[in-house]
Amino acid sequence: MNFNEQQIEAINVYEGAYGIVAGAGSGKTTVLINRIKNLIDNHKVDQKEILSISFTRNTADELKAKLNKMGFRDVNVGTFHSICGKILSNEGYNLSSNLIKPYEIENCHRAIDSECNYEDIASYISYQKCYMRSEKDEFVFKESDYPEDKLRSFYKNYEEYKKKHNKYDFDDYLIMCYDLLKKLSGKYTYDFVLVDEHQDSNLVQNLLLKELCKSGNIYCVFDPNQAIYKFRGGNPEYCMNFEKDWQNAKTINLFTNYRSSQAIVERANQFIREYCKDYKHYKDAEAFRSDEGQISILTYGSREEEAFDVCDKVEQLLRDGVEPQEIGILYRVNSHSGYVEGELKRRDIPYDISNKSSFFKRKEIVGIMSYLRLIQDPHDDNAFETIYKIKTKPLKYMSNQLLNSIKVNAGANNQSLYESFINFRFPKDFQNRSAREFGEIMNKLILQKSKNVPLEKLIDNIIKSFQFIAFIQDKYPSEEEVKERIDSLNTLKSFIKSNTLESFIDYVYMSEEKKKVKEKCVKMMSVHSSKGLEFKHTFVIGVEDSKFPHSKSDLVEEARLFYVAVTRAKDCLYLSQIGENNRFIMEYSR
Repeated sequence: MNFNEQQIEAINVYEGAYGIVAGAGSGKTTVLINRIKNLIDNHKVDQKEILSISFTRNTADELKAKLNKMGFRDVNVGTFHSICGKILSNEGYNLSSNLIKPYEIENCHRAIDSECNYEDIASYISYQKCYMRSEKDEFVFKESDYPEDKLRSFYKNYEEYKKKHNKYDFDDYLIMCYDLLKKLSGKYTYDFVLVDEHQDSNLVQNLLLKELCKSGNIYCVFDPNQAIYKFRGGNPEYCMNFEKDWQNAKTINLFTNYRSSQAIVERANQFIREYCKDYKHYKDAEAFRSDEGQISILTYGSREEEAFDVCDKVEQLLRDGVEPQEIGILYRVNSHSGYVEGELKRRDIPYDISNKSSFFKRKEIVGIMSYLRLIQDPHDDNAFETIYKIKTKPLKYMSNQLLNSIKVNAGANNQSLYESFINFRFPKDFQNRSAREFGEIMNKLILQKSKNVPLEKLIDNIIKSFQFIAFIQDKYPSEEEVKERIDSLNTLKSFIKSNTLESFIDYVYMSEEKKKVKEKCVKMMSVHSSKGLEFKHTFVIGVEDSKFPHSKSDLVEEARLFYVAVTRAKDCLYLSQIGENNRFIMEYSR
């Protein structure tokens, strides 16, 4: 491979502290791997004395696989959490059985306030731990639904619960490991430490580097323009102050973009420059490619209109011979994916989307679809089990332990789970009443289906009868998320193209087999998830003030996120906004 002057310099450095400012598409992974190769082949460094830290497990696994292929099987590779976990295990900590479960965290906070937004509280506590603040310390500011004194009581109760039950969370791993390393006087230190995505490191991680790299031979790869995890405690100041943190540190700037066409690179520079130009080592990216590429700004009146036209364009690209995996559809918030996903599904275009952001994997959508399946076929055991575990009313207080008894009873009497449930003799009166009420509602809905009640009306009756609005309000205390989840119920109804229940069920569940061949699918993901990826044709949808940039996030970080989105594009970039005069579109277009 032909390296440019800056890449060669970054690969060939030996001892000392080096900050590698690696812009989008600058080949940082190749530089990182070849720097490790150079250390081993030319400087005869023992592989076991090299530690390479990646930000996510996927990138760590990919790096490990590439090094293994090159014969470097003894290089230490992992995330901060996995590395700290190994050290703690080596020192006798039994972590696997003591990791606190998500439901325990929820129950712990709900013990103080049964209606609390436990996700907001958990995020706030995690953020404080990133800055090593206990419940007794002064807190670092972070937006929350709760005042500081209330958050302090939640934090105190959470720590007492963990201590009582000998539990740890992932943030504890890092803090415990840091405290341990200080006591062990260099027992776990490496001659050479390499860190990827250092712009997203938090305080604990930055301090861990000081303990893991006593030699001072630190090599941090970062790009402040792509620092997008401040909401989790990531702080780009640590990479921007790299030269102050490490003795005699030097900075090398990889500014050539090999990924994107010229117009895409230049327009991205124009956008991000106003937000990040004060950084001492800021430099505009330079396009290696001389071709202009294509940038399209699209404006729509609604998400439905956006979805239809975006899918038209995707369909045309596929007809023109573009491979589906070369098309990426990115969005700032998961709620923006629903209409596009539904339209791709309706057109039978294979797509891949993470379960977390898939519209059809949302708990309330899974619940309604499971009710529809059970109405269509009362012997659908999988549908009944899903309904039972989701626990809308009247099943809210039915314990999961009873499900095993229902299954045993079904097997003994050759019944479906639904039949077994409505005929089961429960030990408590309220359980029998709940089962009876459930059966009565289902009978009414099955009768409505047999009388060809319009499908949209049937869904409305499911929502009303099983109190889905109350379920959403209880499950998601955030007012914004409650609104989005309730809106998703209407979005589901918008996908109805005919009035037959069977065809609608087929529509929602079709192409699941095709999606398993992920390498041949259009890729849908959040902008955060797209970090490090690239697509020939990139759609960034749902650019809309208060959504992108998001009203509850720091504007500079939102600008960095937008920069990440537009620099995923190789040849063609399609930016679509809902309504006109949205801030980022105007700034990008001027």
